[in-house]
Amino acid sequence: MNWYEREVEVDVHEVDFNGVCRASALMRYIQTAAQCQLTEVGMSYDELKARGRAFVLARIKLEFTETVRAYDRLTAISFPCESRAFSFLRCYKLVKDGRTIGRAVSVWALLDTENHSLVRVNNFELPLPLLEPLDLSLSFFRLPSEMKEVGKYAVSYSVVDQNRHMNNTTYPDMYSNFLPLENKRIAEITINYNKEAPAGDILTVYRGESDGVYYFRTVRGDGAVNSEAEIRLADI
Repeated sequence: MNWYEREVEVDVHEVDFNGVCRASALMRYIQTAAQCQLTEVGMSYDELKARGRAFVLARIKLEFTETVRAYDRLTAISFPCESRAFSFLRCYKLVKDGRTIGRAVSVWALLDTENHSLVRVNNFELPLPLLEPLDLSLSFFRLPSEMKEVGKYAVSYSVVDQNRHMNNTTYPDMYSNFLPLENKRIAEITINYNKEAPAGDILTVYRGESDGVYYFRTVRGDGAVNSEAEIRLADI
């Protein structure tokens, strides 16, 4: 297979009060693998920026079948798949001791940063092999009719990247602030990134629940929907 692999070890600072690796850290492992693969073919963040291009995450679904703890050694795998229109598809795996313990599928948009338009797949050459996507459905979900405000979330220094927006890998941590995670972990999470959260903004967080599944919507200070998410928990 021509996918990209990167070995990682879970740092003790990446686990929560249950001693479980945060979903945000697992998400960073696989996205770092993707970025390393792009960097190797001359498409680092800075190189794309110089060309007036930037990849923006639109949607992602992640599932984790095992509990991951501090000092666990993992292999993060990433690979692009056949894509079309304006949607760039990329899949990921997390492997521990030869077992696949995490999978993800994502849809990215490529932004022309000069005129703020989207670039079609067939107008961008990606010099990487395109592999078959995982059998992981990135289907749309419906939020419950009743969503209650559960708090505010500041887009502060600790979550902002060099684009001066809230980094996409920090969203699971934001939702986790409003989840009953005692002796629980995130087993599955799907996130729709509607509009970026700029530095200094204050998001309003809404949560709903249906059949044991938690749903979130975050709204920016200007009233625009920032993100929506569907989350399933599992016992540790």
